[in-house]
Amino acid sequence: MFAEMLSGIRLGQLPDPTLLRGRCHAAITKKLAFVCLPPVYWETDPKRNPDTAHLFIAVLLLNEPDMLEILKGIILMEQAERGGISLDEFMRQSLTDLLEMAPDPQFKLLLREIVGAVGSRDDSVRTLLSSL
Repeated sequence: MFAEMLSGIRLGQLPDPTLLRGRCHAAITKKLAFVCLPPVYWETDPKRNPDTAHLFIAVLLLNEPDMLEILKGIILMEQAERGGISLDEFMRQSLTDLLEMAPDPQFKLLLREIVGAVGSRDDSVRTLLSSL
């Protein structure tokens, strides 16, 4: 669902915010439907059950605080069911992955600035960004 966004980032291109916003709304709706089901029914097809880390990156790039709060809840529910990592660790890994995708230092700086705008409204993102 977010393959085009990830490919563009690796090439130093930011995604079109209008298209990305629509994909994020659809992905959050799908994720909410899946986390309501027992985990045995969770699909691995990213078109039906979007990758949460990719969705997190997309929401960061959009600087959508409401979507970010909903997504944090989804991450908590998924990780609790899977016996996975904490919300902070999930966000740290996803943010690290995003910054590592940058093809050059200048684009990495741009990504940090975009995420920093999110961090101005969200303490957990600000704390994570300052630790990287």
